[in-house]
Amino acid sequence: MSVTIGEVYRRIDEFAPFALQEEWDNAGILAGSSDQPVEGVLCALDLNDGVLREAIEKKAQLIVTHHPILFRGRKNLREDDAEGRLLCGLVRSGIGLIAAHTNFDNAVPGVNDALAAALGLHDVQAHEEGMRIGITGIPTLGEFRRHAEKVLGGPIRCYGEDERRIARVALLGGAGGDFAPQARQLGADVYLTGEIAHHKAWDAYSEGMCVLEAGHAATELPAISMLAGALQIGPDGVKWNVRVHVSEAEMFR
Repeated sequence: MSVTIGEVYRRIDEFAPFALQEEWDNAGILAGSSDQPVEGVLCALDLNDGVLREAIEKKAQLIVTHHPILFRGRKNLREDDAEGRLLCGLVRSGIGLIAAHTNFDNAVPGVNDALAAALGLHDVQAHEEGMRIGITGIPTLGEFRRHAEKVLGGPIRCYGEDERRIARVALLGGAGGDFAPQARQLGADVYLTGEIAHHKAWDAYSEGMCVLEAGHAATELPAISMLAGALQIGPDGVKWNVRVHVSEAEMFR
């Protein structure tokens, strides 16, 4: 069956409704036409020069990212800034762009379910702001940190003693530093997030909860594979006649 950008948008809307996006967000179709046919889709965390080149090489007619562009109103379409260059590149290449941002964060399952699954948590419960809390079978903070570093592919800043016993893990991918108090109120032994200010992490630790700062991109990248998997299947449950790739050109973890 043939697929259009509009149909891909509606498929995303089924599992991550765009009505769930925050007021300040810019999720949705950001480039291209709803009627444009799609034979190949490239899923990525961010739109950057490498992702655009990869889409061209893979003959994808659509890029689906987590993070949007065009947050601020543009008054020109010049190519001597990064966003303008990317927009012109999309237009010249005839490639569309959809962003699934806070709508995917707030969906169930969503971005943080992918992170929880990657870390092997069980009995996972959803809470406000997309936070998830679950149980780990790894008994100490040090062991869990090393496990998370292996899964997420990079070093993690740790606030807490390696020998601290843990069970309940709260997590919020991306910039979740403001929500450490909520994690503590939920009874978490450790809070894992992408970014947290040093003083907020110390405040949480002083109140008895350990904190792991794992990197914005690293904590959201597991969701890109979830996104690609969801796009493999059409709304009627039949596999679409469309190639869906996960980008290999991510710049940061």
